[in-house]
Amino acid sequence: MKYKKTIITSIAAVVVALAIGVSAVMADNNSWRGTPNLSHTRSIIDQLGSKLSQQTSAINSLNQDKTNTANQMNAATQNVQDLKNQNNNLQNQLNQAEINKQNELGQKQAEIQQKINELGQKQAEIQQKIDEGNQKVSEKQKEVDRINNDLSVANAKASESQQKLNEMEQKYNSVNDKNNELQKELDNALQDAKDTEAHAQKVLNENNK
Repeated sequence: MKYKKTIITSIAAVVVALAIGVSAVMADNNSWRGTPNLSHTRSIIDQLGSKLSQQTSAINSLNQDKTNTANQMNAATQNVQDLKNQNNNLQNQLNQAEINKQNELGQKQAEIQQKINELGQKQAEIQQKIDEGNQKVSEKQKEVDRINNDLSVANAKASESQQKLNEMEQKYNSVNDKNNELQKELDNALQDAKDTEAHAQKVLNENNK
């Protein structure tokens, strides 16, 4: 907006100079052709900045998903370990039951056998749960790998956007420098016009005496 104000003010000054008879000074001034390009460049920079912000939000979301998935995988791993501990305890009980079977023959034999069968069934159920837990851990690992891949792609896109933004900033700075040079040229031309007007007025005053 500051540059637009400067340009409008400068153009108004040129019009005034033309009105007082110094059109020859500004007749060949084609240096303002860069102004639309400057506005277009600024628009592109703003769009890239917006895309970079969106990409950063997407990266943050992926990082949060990765953390959540990792926590779930850790919980599943802990569940597997707990089931393994239960399985070990049951195996110890099963071994003890086998010893008791050998020591308590007769009437206790049927009860011991029943207990063994129950423990075996429980062990099979726990082993099934362990297998299911391992499957969940494997699935969570695949999900973590997928998120890591998405994160890498997002980071690559963010880097590309940042590079484009840097290039556009450089172009913007270059155009801005040219604009400053044109402003100086316009200021000098306006000063020449004022000097010419003052000199002409002085000549007129002297001729009227």
